[in-house]
Amino acid sequence: MNRTFDPANISLRKVAADRCRGATSEVNMTKSRSQDASGQESVGRNTTRRKSAVAAEAAPAGRARRTTKAVQSALSPRELRRQQRIDLSREQILETAEQLFGERGYHATGLKEVAERCEFSVGSLYSFFESKDALYQAVLARRAREQVAEMHRIAADQEPADERLVAMARLQVEHYRKHPAWGRLTTRILAPGAQATSAEVPAGFQEGYRKAIELEAGIIAQGQREGVLRDGDPQALARMFSAMVSAFHLMDPEVSDDPAAFSVDEFLELVAHTFAP
Repeated sequence: MNRTFDPANISLRKVAADRCRGATSEVNMTKSRSQDASGQESVGRNTTRRKSAVAAEAAPAGRARRTTKAVQSALSPRELRRQQRIDLSREQILETAEQLFGERGYHATGLKEVAERCEFSVGSLYSFFESKDALYQAVLARRAREQVAEMHRIAADQEPADERLVAMARLQVEHYRKHPAWGRLTTRILAPGAQATSAEVPAGFQEGYRKAIELEAGIIAQGQREGVLRDGDPQALARMFSAMVSAFHLMDPEVSDDPAAFSVDEFLELVAHTFAP
């Protein structure tokens, strides 16, 4: 068959060829950009790995332990809100029980009264504390821990030992006054002939007392070396010091059930003179 020459066909074939070459060029450019990006990403990953490795080597071993904040950050928002509600509820129960135990005493306070004031059911209280004794012990131990933490701070100060000993007495007076219900509760335990409760004095409270004696004895021993505190067995003197502080709690009008006319300044002056060399 003879073919008829048509310039239009040549033009169309040329356009198609040009488009094909353009498409091929565009594909090649896309591949090139993709390879460049992949290479940059690989370099970035390698750099990040090197930085992470350096940071891991530089990080102290103690950072391996999870803090409460880290644990909380690992919780989902819903779980975190739930944990916060639990913590707030427990604090509310402890605050309420502290007030009631301080006002009425251990024997006259029941879990029903604590639950009613918290607007909880009695069953809800048992989800936090297994018994009235457990709640009572938690109330006592909580403020004791706070006080001992402050005593550690004073013991670590660089002030002369005789001034730190007086500061220890002032701290304890102020702590009892800041938490008067807890103060009344503990003075009843400390008072001679105090009525026994069905609960033992909590281990946390006893441990707080021992730590306080150790801190006070350490200050007294240092003061003896400095020549600013009287001679004697530091442990025995620390127990005497603690007994004096407890005696003041028993007559402090802001805490005691049986107050006496003896000011804080008078008491602190007595402490200073008693332990002077």
